[in-house]
Amino acid sequence: MKDTPSLSIGREALLSVGSKALMAAIGFGGIVIFANVLGDVGLGQYRTVIAAAFVLTQLPAGVATAVKKRVSEVSVAPAEFFGLGLLVHAAFSALVLLGFVVFEPAAADYFGTAELAYGVVAVTAALGFFNVANRLYSGIGHPAASSWLDAVRSVLTFLLQLLFLWLGMAAFGLVAGLAAATAVTGVFSWLAARVSPAAPTVETAKRVYEFARWSVPNGLLTNTYQSADPLIIKWLAGAGAVGVYTVALNLVVPASMFAGSIRDALSVKSSGVDSVGGSVRFDLANAVSYAGLLAIPIFFGALAIPNALLTTVFGPSFADAPGLALVGLALYQVLNVYRLPFEAVIEGTDRPGIIFRVNAAVLVLYLPLAFALGTPFDLLGVIAATVISEAARVAAYQYVAHVEYGGIVVTRPIGEQALAGAVMFAVVWTLAEFAVPVRSWVQLLLVVGVGAAVYFLALLAVSSHFRETIRHTVPQLLPADA
Repeated sequence: MKDTPSLSIGREALLSVGSKALMAAIGFGGIVIFANVLGDVGLGQYRTVIAAAFVLTQLPAGVATAVKKRVSEVSVAPAEFFGLGLLVHAAFSALVLLGFVVFEPAAADYFGTAELAYGVVAVTAALGFFNVANRLYSGIGHPAASSWLDAVRSVLTFLLQLLFLWLGMAAFGLVAGLAAATAVTGVFSWLAARVSPAAPTVETAKRVYEFARWSVPNGLLTNTYQSADPLIIKWLAGAGAVGVYTVALNLVVPASMFAGSIRDALSVKSSGVDSVGGSVRFDLANAVSYAGLLAIPIFFGALAIPNALLTTVFGPSFADAPGLALVGLALYQVLNVYRLPFEAVIEGTDRPGIIFRVNAAVLVLYLPLAFALGTPFDLLGVIAATVISEAARVAAYQYVAHVEYGGIVVTRPIGEQALAGAVMFAVVWTLAEFAVPVRSWVQLLLVVGVGAAVYFLALLAVSSHFRETIRHTVPQLLPADA
């Protein structure tokens, strides 16, 4: 029998965060190389293809989330659920391919070439398969291990993309590398889970449908919202602006590493606890307390030296990129990380309809706002619309917590992290402005290193909760006989 109700969220999160760090480092390094080789237009073409694929893959991804939920429940056999997930994915991939064949001229015109258009199909097919296999593996009690397989996918993607770029395949090479690596790692996840798919019964389909009827539209709404920025920016301002958006976003992606690790473990544990009638509020409060552990200092760092970060990391071709784009996306990440624990608990306690209603309301707010602000202000207007919409989402989830989980969840550690971040901002801004002006990688690494040290030392000084959490969690990472 699976032991998901007794999962240690802190242990699983810390084990997962290493994989998230590896993925962020590889993604960041890749974008630095790709931006310098392809420029803003080539990078923008690649990002547009990936955004479209992420939207399309949400039907199999939503079913994969439903499979993960069901197999994480106590005393549930996973084989039939896995078989159903694969069946849905295969059927959907065939429909996507048919659609692109029928509308090939229009797709080729939007994405730039027919190759890039069919790259959307390849990434959709590979990513859908990976999602089904990897979320099955997570749901049967291995959230940290499934995250490390995702890290393997990032490593393999990066290596293949470098190879294809060296072969002169340009933006299409990046797309092909992602598709191939994702398909291979999906096979790895399947083998690691040691679950052979079985023909689903009607009862299995009903149980998946009960959850998927919400998780599929939830995934579609969420990823439409998350992918809409580059798609709308491409429409309003061209591929070059998408390239600027992409490099700025990649600088702040590490903000979600720890929160993403917490979500994976919290979702599985909440499902197990709820399936035996337990309460999830304590775990939710702890998760919210540390969701912003990395997002807060990254925001203050971006606020202190935005233009120096963009120019030093991505080269002089981005010297004219607006620093406010980086600051806005860093603020978006601060808000975004706080939605993750709420959604994990809502999914785990079998209330996906709540997420659907929140997602729908946020998208209805975002779309007209993005065009209203993006038309006159281009890139910065679209980012502003995203920040406003994400703030509305966090407020909505606090209301849900008040109604469903015994009150809003605002904890003291959040304020202590903000205080430590403010101290870090003062030190980094002063250092960069008066002592170490950032004009090279060496100076940048020095300033960022000092800022990180100041943040965590300040947090240790002001937060007894943080000190106690470290004392309680770190020993769990050691072997039992250590």
